[in-house]
Amino acid sequence: KHDHLEDDLKDLHWLPIKKRIIFKIALLSYKSVNGLSPMYLQDLFRYAHHGHDPMLIVPFTPLKGYQDRSFSVIGPRIFNALPDTLKQSDTVDLFKSSLKTYLFSLSDDEICHIVNRKF
Repeated sequence: KHDHLEDDLKDLHWLPIKKRIIFKIALLSYKSVNGLSPMYLQDLFRYAHHGHDPMLIVPFTPLKGYQDRSFSVIGPRIFNALPDTLKQSDTVDLFKSSLKTYLFSLSDDEICHIVNRKF
């Protein structure tokens, strides 16, 4: 008998590991953008002014490596890839609920695209 862990996670409404990591990074980014995180995290983000939509500047990293995985790089990359309606959630609880639903709807290829996307 072969039991698929991913099926069990779906039954429990738990995100798979990759999506859970993205969830945590997106949540920290949302809190930073909205002034709900410590100042040292808020200070890592720079804002681009594109109308009413919050956009974060993704710092340039010349080489792939550890620098490309730092919160100051991956946080803005993931946050910018989220739908505007999600980024503009009024409360943290609404953001978390909507984010979880959104991540469940994405395929593994779409998750890779979000993480590797350059803005």
